[in-house]
Amino acid sequence: MKTRGYFHLFVTSFVLMCAAALTAKGFVLAEHTRLLLSDTGIVPIMYAEPIAFAIPLVLGISALTTYFGITTLFPVVAAFCMHIALLGLALYQGLHFDCGCYLPGSLQSAVYSTLQPQFFIMLLVLIVSAALYYFNNLANHRAITPTV
Repeated sequence: MKTRGYFHLFVTSFVLMCAAALTAKGFVLAEHTRLLLSDTGIVPIMYAEPIAFAIPLVLGISALTTYFGITTLFPVVAAFCMHIALLGLALYQGLHFDCGCYLPGSLQSAVYSTLQPQFFIMLLVLIVSAALYYFNNLANHRAITPTV
């Protein structure tokens, strides 16, 4: 992917590093994504494990293809949207409220106590990556010619 300066390179690197970090987190802590998928009811429980593995895999593949210049940044933006949709649905259903029914140190307590900050950070990364995609591909880039 061609960059147009140091700031553009920094923002592109930031988005791709966030995608790599989210991919690593998805592989290491796949039970967090599986718990969100099963508790929100978006997929049946028997499909939660393969989908919890597939979501970070899609994000990692899209980030790698973007890094090597095979595709644009759109697949990364779409993969971030999948994560945001899952976190937003869990927030909408009220899973982040502490009702006292989760034991401290349990998986549910660990996942749902950090749900709201993760959502806002991921939303910020989604906005940055969507703006970067717009700047790279959709904005009219006209060459500035001297009018003298």
